[in-house]
Amino acid sequence: MVKKLSIRNKLIISIFLGCLIPYFFGGLYIKNQAENWLYNRNLESTNTLLRQTADFVDETILISKENLVTMMAMDERIVHADGQLNSYVAYDEESFRRRSSNEERRILALFKNMKESHEILGLIAFGTESGGYVEYPEFKPNAPYDPRLRPWYINAIGTEGVIVSEPYRTSVTNELVISIAKSVKSRNTDVGVLSLVIRLDDLVTRINNLSYGDTGYVKVLSPNNKFINSPKHEDWVLSSVEELGLDIFVNIETYNAQSFEGTMEGEDKVFNVHISPYSGWKYIAIIDKSEVMSQSKALTDALIFIYFLTLIIILLFIFLISNYITRPILKIAGVINRMASFKFDDYEEDKDLVSISHKQDEVGAITTALHGMQTNFIELSNSINIMDQEIQNIDIGEKSRYNLSLSKDNPFHGITKSINTLLDKVYSYIDQVKASQKEITNKNELLMASEEELTAQVEEIESQKSYIHFLADHDPLTELPNRRSFYKKLNQVLDADEKGAVMLLDLDNFKGINDTLGHLFGDQVLMYISRELEALTSDRVFVSRFGGDEFLLLYMWENGENELLEFIRQLNELFNRKLYVENNEVNIEFSMGVSLFPSDSTDINQLIMNADLALYTIKNSGKNNYAFFSAGMGEYQIYKSKTEAILREAIDTDGFKMVYQPQVELSSGRVAGFEALLRLKNNRMSPGEFIPIAEENGMIIAIGRIVTKLVVEQIRSWMEKGYVIKPVAINYSAVQMYDYGYKAYLMNLLRENAVSPNYILIEITENIFLENKESTIAFLKELRSYGIKIAIDDFGTGYSSLSYLTFLPIDTIKLDRSLSMEFLEMDNISVMDSLIALAHSLNLLVIAEGIEEHKQVKRLKYGQCDAIQGYYFSKPMEVEELELDFDKKYEV
Repeated sequence: MVKKLSIRNKLIISIFLGCLIPYFFGGLYIKNQAENWLYNRNLESTNTLLRQTADFVDETILISKENLVTMMAMDERIVHADGQLNSYVAYDEESFRRRSSNEERRILALFKNMKESHEILGLIAFGTESGGYVEYPEFKPNAPYDPRLRPWYINAIGTEGVIVSEPYRTSVTNELVISIAKSVKSRNTDVGVLSLVIRLDDLVTRINNLSYGDTGYVKVLSPNNKFINSPKHEDWVLSSVEELGLDIFVNIETYNAQSFEGTMEGEDKVFNVHISPYSGWKYIAIIDKSEVMSQSKALTDALIFIYFLTLIIILLFIFLISNYITRPILKIAGVINRMASFKFDDYEEDKDLVSISHKQDEVGAITTALHGMQTNFIELSNSINIMDQEIQNIDIGEKSRYNLSLSKDNPFHGITKSINTLLDKVYSYIDQVKASQKEITNKNELLMASEEELTAQVEEIESQKSYIHFLADHDPLTELPNRRSFYKKLNQVLDADEKGAVMLLDLDNFKGINDTLGHLFGDQVLMYISRELEALTSDRVFVSRFGGDEFLLLYMWENGENELLEFIRQLNELFNRKLYVENNEVNIEFSMGVSLFPSDSTDINQLIMNADLALYTIKNSGKNNYAFFSAGMGEYQIYKSKTEAILREAIDTDGFKMVYQPQVELSSGRVAGFEALLRLKNNRMSPGEFIPIAEENGMIIAIGRIVTKLVVEQIRSWMEKGYVIKPVAINYSAVQMYDYGYKAYLMNLLRENAVSPNYILIEITENIFLENKESTIAFLKELRSYGIKIAIDDFGTGYSSLSYLTFLPIDTIKLDRSLSMEFLEMDNISVMDSLIALAHSLNLLVIAEGIEEHKQVKRLKYGQCDAIQGYYFSKPMEVEELELDFDKKYEV
């Protein structure tokens, strides 16, 4: 029967059997692997969700609240509260009368603020070693209460870390809670214990809302194997695994970050376990095994469908392959039949035979041989006809050429070489003629193009020549003469023995315009000022742009320097009037340095350098003015260079030290705090001399960090020696606003040295708000949010504005010595009294600086000034001298 089957049917059966058997076993293998992968992937996903849940609880609930209780335990209100709180140790409802001290009210205010900021907190409590106790919400006992006997107190007292309790239910509200407790210390002595009680109901609800399939849920065990969360078995909460007899959970630690199968309440379950490395809480996800396996069943059904669909496609593919193999054989049979009738020239009917001949198999070889027989005959006939036509129609303009080509097996192959040699000679001659003609044409075109291009370039150069000359001597933005033109003009004037002045003018507030309104607007301002200055140009006035926002002016007088002063007055009038640029009113201030010739110099570079020194001097003394060069200005540059060298050496070699001047309360005579003042260890130079230079060259940023480090480390030293710590004021320069990492540096120092931010007061001057007021206010607000106090130093000098006091984030104003002297010397000091009263109405403390006489102390005390700093009480002292009278009480 097999012998009677056609080739096509035999192929179909062979291919089908060869594919079906491996396909069947391969399908079974893929199904099993896919089911195992899906099962494991489901378990991995559940473990990931458990780990994310644990991380969320640790970071948002436990770690953040441990940090909170640690920070609160360092608060001065807590540290110094022992002995100031109500005690309920011997509480009697009839005889007890609550008397809240100021310290207890301040602590309650702190607790209230913290609870309102952290809704998860249920209760904040603080008990002391003396039996004092305060909590928020307000404590209302109905029996004696001794916090020292409570587990949260006993477990935490005397320890260094934070103690997290086991979960429990409150006796009043029956809420599920935990407590986080921290021992409070003062001078290495236990003061008491601070406890935060955290409600777990919201946390449990959030965990139960997490999706673990249709039947899955999460149980949470404490480190002691007590249930914190137990959906579907709420009566298990706060019961231990041992009490409930749940053997499946007894050794749950061995399955951390793993999964296992087991039976619970007669049902097969899959358990996933994750134990928090931070809290030790054990998170157990439980899901029915049938639900996990149901996903595998869905995959199995899909694979069976795909299997049969693929089988149908394979059968179709086998049919097409068999047809593809047998169809050429049938066509070859037809061609052989035609050749048997000597029909070799019927080429059009044999296109399919040509396509079959390209096959790289036995069918292709047979087809190629048959096609060769047909091709030789047709080739001979066609080649002779084409060659005859080509000879008749030779055209020298035609690029293509014909060569007679016959196969080697063709009977007429021998004549192709002779005919093709003759054709090559003819075409070669034609190519030479065409090449000569093309070369002549190209050279002619190049000559024409070169002439046109050269003419255009000459015209372009001529058109740009005048503009190039203009740019050589003028500024491209303002079109004023540039520095080169100024040098040429000044050289001519000096050669003519003229008398006059070189003036270097600088726009004081141009940087602020660029920063606030943009560089394009700044360019418009420069062009506007240039036009205004250019309008002053005359035979005696030459104006040029020096660069940036600086202009060089050359003035030549005829009858004396008074003419120069009149010209400077005209410049002041120009800048004092309102200027409008693009419909925006712009206030421009300028500083100017003036160098005279020939009296100051007759050298061009020296005159400009002298004007620059004079400009530098006036900008350092307040700007918006002018100054004439003097010989002393050069001496100042030398002094400044020497001072910079001293400061660099001090920065590199620990050359700074701090002295401290007390600030005395007028109400009690006690020291309210200290101001830290910077000194050089090996040089008696005053800070008033080297601080401005440090601010100018930027070294104040490094010095500011050194000062901060010295002060914080000194406070830590005083804490270790057992002194009662008073706030210390640190001076903060406006230039330090460019130290963008200062806040992080300060907070890291405080944390590393265990110093409370309440002990730090930052003193600023009013000029810190002249630039970037918004960012400065935001920076100060952020410092205050950590508990750092802010004071305005030197109030009453420079840029003082009482309106600032209403919105600046400050706690204290320090009246400058000059302001105190001015008002205290008046017969009527009501102005000083009003200023102090205004500050008090804004909840600001007032400290008067530079007080040296007893009558000044009496007047300030009468005006209710809060504190005094000055030589009347004490000069700035070295640390060793200060510690001898650290807690001294002064006579006021």
